[in-house]
Amino acid sequence: MSQSSAASSAQIDILVVIDTEYIKNNFSKNSDPNNPVGINHSSQYMICYSPRGIVSGQGTADLSFRANAGDYVSFRGTSIQQNSDDSVILYGIKYWAGDKVFNNFTTDIVTRNRAVQPDPNQPNGIPPVLTTQNFTSYDSKIARGGTENFYVYIAVYTLASDGQTQELYGYYYWDPQVVVPA
Repeated sequence: MSQSSAASSAQIDILVVIDTEYIKNNFSKNSDPNNPVGINHSSQYMICYSPRGIVSGQGTADLSFRANAGDYVSFRGTSIQQNSDDSVILYGIKYWAGDKVFNNFTTDIVTRNRAVQPDPNQPNGIPPVLTTQNFTSYDSKIARGGTENFYVYIAVYTLASDGQTQELYGYYYWDPQVVVPA
């Protein structure tokens, strides 16, 4: 049976890319993860793969995608610098208004013991070296169709003057809306 057929579950992946320079230039520092600062929709880009299709908003802070009840959804976050200078940790997704489309989200951490990474001793990084890397996602299952407004919580870290250490800049959130056609 096909991954996109109505009878089987599909995996939907959403990558959240954050322009941390925009946040640093427009929002104050904040060190309380329980009281993050709300930010506008100008620094976030959600890129989605859904075998069911995208309705609208690909590459924006407001994404609508097709899904069926029972489909799995995974959100992953990074900075526009791929977490190398400034870094982003997505630390929560929470319902706040509308239809309750998602079930509760849980953190999922996968460790790959032989993940590839460019070899720093090769001019083009190839062949790669194998390293142990952790990959984090926030996962849920689609409960039903409808329109849900939810909060995405992120922690932003900046590269310290030593050029090696990433230090907390602040905790932030925004409120995208996801439409799951019924």
